[in-house]
Amino acid sequence: MKNLLIVTGSILMVCLMITSAYSSRKPEAASEKKAEIQEMSVQEVSRDTVSEPEPEKKYLLSEYEKKIAVFETGKEKPIYVSEVYVSTLPPADRELLKKGISAEDEKSLKRLIQDYCS
Repeated sequence: MKNLLIVTGSILMVCLMITSAYSSRKPEAASEKKAEIQEMSVQEVSRDTVSEPEPEKKYLLSEYEKKIAVFETGKEKPIYVSEVYVSTLPPADRELLKKGISAEDEKSLKRLIQDYCS
């Protein structure tokens, strides 16, 4: 009986030491995790607040030889000339085309061509 008490007491002491050792490490792990989360949050905020440069407009819908035409930015010759005469459009649309209407990508360009040429 005495041996059983000694063995049980020894097992309890080992369990107590393991638990206390684990408990003392846990706050460190928790603080490391907390620091990691804070760092991620700072990175997300930085990413959100840093303004990225606005993409350059790739296409310009404008007038060319009295028709609606598409130009690549910086080019003098059109890449596409429609069969639609600018004179057939309402005055407000004619003014916009004189200034040029920008399109960032082909999808936007196709939408503009559809609006003005159909």
